[in-house]
Formats: sequence, C-alpha cells, structure tokens
Amino acid sequence: MGKIRISERKLILFTVGLLIVAGLVRLGFYKVGVWLFYLAFVPMILHRLSFYIRNRQKLHKADRYRRFTLGFIVATIILNLLGFQDVEFVLLIVLAIDYLIVVQNPRVTSGRE
Repeated sequence: MGKIRISERKLILFTVGLLIVAGLVRLGFYKVGVWLFYLAFVPMILHRLSFYIRNRQKLHKADRYRRFTLGFIVATIILNLLGFQDVEFVLLIVLAIDYLIVVQNPRVTSGRE
C-alpha cells in the first residue's frame, strides 16, 4: 500500500474548518464548543508530531520554524486547559503564522516523502 500524502495547506484549512464548526457550536453550547475548539487542533498536532518523529534529520529551515509554532500551540492549549490563561485568540494567530510559513516556502515538502 502506498503512503498517504497530506498537503500541509489542506491540513491547516481543515483545522480552520473545524474551528468554524466549533465556533458555531459554541454559540449554543459554550462548554462543548470550547472543548471542540481545542480538539480541532488534534489532527494537525498529531500529523506534525508524526512527521517530526519520522524525519528527524531531514528538516529544512521552515520546518524548524514550524516546530516552534507547534510547541507554542501545544503549550498554549495546555495552559488554557489548566486554567492559567483564557486566551483562544492566540491560537488563531499562531495558526495564521504557521500558514504563512507554509505558503512562503513552496520548496519545502513537509508531510510529503
């Protein structure tokens, strides 16, 4: 069986779609919407972690920057869930920065082998 190739742009846009759904649910059921907001980041985090585990030695400069954004996203989600901060907008800004890193570096084939 061939390996499934996932485009990083499509993965980020899928995450944004999940965030929109979580926002709509949040209008009616606040606590459920908050949990869905954090769960929307799970596919991106798992994909990125598996990519970094598989390709430890073959990282480009953009992948190093994206590793910082991944760490920041994970740290912010953990701090939000523990109650030390209550700022979801920071996650959206970091997601936008991550998308800009992907768009600005077309030669980097993160997630594709």
